[in-house]
Amino acid sequence: MFANSSVIRATIAVAIVLAGFASTPSEAQWAWKDGNGRLVYSDRPPPSDIKPAQITRQPSTQVLANPAPASGPLDDAGKPTDAKNSDTKNTPNAPKTIAEREMEFRKRQQERADSDKKAAEEQTKNATKTAECDRARGYMKSLEDGVRITRTDASGNREFLDDAQRAAEADRTRKIIQSTCS
Repeated sequence: MFANSSVIRATIAVAIVLAGFASTPSEAQWAWKDGNGRLVYSDRPPPSDIKPAQITRQPSTQVLANPAPASGPLDDAGKPTDAKNSDTKNTPNAPKTIAEREMEFRKRQQERADSDKKAAEEQTKNATKTAECDRARGYMKSLEDGVRITRTDASGNREFLDDAQRAAEADRTRKIIQSTCS
């Protein structure tokens, strides 16, 4: 019975030591040199008086392990600050908030949808133009081959094109092909 309790105590001691190592400065997200030249590690962005050249490390993405308290942002000493004087808004290297990233994502989604819609409209327009060109070229071939062509007049009667009408129709069709299909 005593052997088991010593094993449990040893396990707890090892867990405590490992927990102490887990909170070393190397795990902090931000690192910068302060005015005295000392290296400062923090899980919050540096104050606004720190120049970007003084920042030695910053997070690549925002981690949600320590969200900002509901009462507002805190200063370096852990005291609440006025939201108007928040350093995270003034710091150019501050990570983007989830809301900002969500807005950017939705904007990219909308832009992608717009470009997809525009591409689909362009593809439909090109397909229609190709079909019209094929139809005009086919009609031109019929006119040039001498096939008898008929059309319906206003009263519904069928009439055949004579040579002058065929020539006029061929000129009109050539102009359509030149303007549309080139």
